[in-house]
Amino acid sequence: MISFVRGGVSFLNISMRVRFICYAFIFFLIFSLTAEGSQSIITLNYSPDMTVMEFDLLGISISVRQGSADLIEIRVNNRKKLNIIPRRKFECFSVPLEVGRNQINITAKKEDRIVDEVALDVFRRSDLVSKYEKPPAGFQKDYFHMKDRPQCAACHHVLEPTEADKNTIDIETFAAEISEYKAVVPSESTCYSCHRGMIAYQPFIHGPNFVWSCLSCHDPQAEPKYFIKYPDPELCYKCHVEQKQKRSTKKYFHAPFATNRCGICHNPHASESPYSLVEPTWLLCLTCHTEKGSGRHIVARYVSSNRHPTHGVPDPLRKGRELTCASCHNPHASDSPKFTTLGVESGFDMCMKCHIKVERQPLVPYQVP
Repeated sequence: MISFVRGGVSFLNISMRVRFICYAFIFFLIFSLTAEGSQSIITLNYSPDMTVMEFDLLGISISVRQGSADLIEIRVNNRKKLNIIPRRKFECFSVPLEVGRNQINITAKKEDRIVDEVALDVFRRSDLVSKYEKPPAGFQKDYFHMKDRPQCAACHHVLEPTEADKNTIDIETFAAEISEYKAVVPSESTCYSCHRGMIAYQPFIHGPNFVWSCLSCHDPQAEPKYFIKYPDPELCYKCHVEQKQKRSTKKYFHAPFATNRCGICHNPHASESPYSLVEPTWLLCLTCHTEKGSGRHIVARYVSSNRHPTHGVPDPLRKGRELTCASCHNPHASDSPKFTTLGVESGFDMCMKCHIKVERQPLVPYQVP
């Protein structure tokens, strides 16, 4: 190889230096792009992966790198639940949970292209469904208020109860102090600012939640923090005094009531069903009493028909309401071993409460909807 030298400088050396600078620049550019691409667009602030939840709503907080996504899509068990257009440093939202395991996928998209995704596995526990009573190995509860959450202060300036939260309800005057048609919106309530989703879309709201008197039931000095003040039903009977007096004198008690577990059937915050039931009455009863759904147990001793309606038809004795298991059975306590209502002595007498005007007519077989 011939090397030309002019003025003491080798052209070959110059060429090698230029080539080295070009290679270095290309390497730096590739490294920069790779580093930028490896940065997470979505940061999950809360809830942690493999969390156990007691209720049907999970609060989630994420951070989205500014300008990196124009849509955040949230799916639960592969079903789309929510779309968010990211505009703030922190995006907070709630998603509904099914009983059992819930696979939650949070996907960031830019111009319809997936640019990042995070996933978390959440287990919703249930006392009502035995196979979901205990969480799988590795899952555990996370108590939000047991840790400092400095990132939350950007929007929620205080995470301690305000005076608005400390106004516990007085059961003696409660009914006169509220409006049946207009819920209270306490703008100064710390609880409301985060937990308003609990009752926002539910038609039946438990009294303390209706007025955001959270500390009527929750104790800020408890361990874990904000745990309920007393075990249920002791806590429930602080207000439901009349129900306690009526039921305590009965001879027979329904299992959830006898084991002091009101929360098996009732949601203490809000529900889609009357009486804050976790499911509509008929579905709730069939969770345990599956074999009773056909109504065969009602007519088996008296007629050859295989079925009797247990839901889906009007209740003959309660105008404007649906016939359900509670039309004939008391779900809490009774003097009858079968928890029958209406003060009857036998099953036949129970039938006559509805069929007295048609007792001479044959019963027509009924198909359960």
